[in-house]
Amino acid sequence: MSTRIMAVLWLLLGVVMWNGFYDLYVSRGAREYGQLRVEARLSGAAEPNMTEVMARNSRAGAQAATLWASLIVFAGWGTMWVAREGRRRV
Repeated sequence: MSTRIMAVLWLLLGVVMWNGFYDLYVSRGAREYGQLRVEARLSGAAEPNMTEVMARNSRAGAQAATLWASLIVFAGWGTMWVAREGRRRV
């Protein structure tokens, strides 16, 4: 398999990982909002603002997803570089 194809596959894996982590955080935000809403209704407190809860979780999700996807992609590309350098020395 050529190096270029492998690099694209690592990048594709990074995109998939980014989407997975972002979706995880957004779904946690939806669950958090539901929990806060039920707690507010039971206690008689003010209803939470869905926009604030989702924005906070969306921001955290984008940060975490970018971190993990970057680590995966750069680790893959680094591994390819190390393997290529090892072949050149042999």
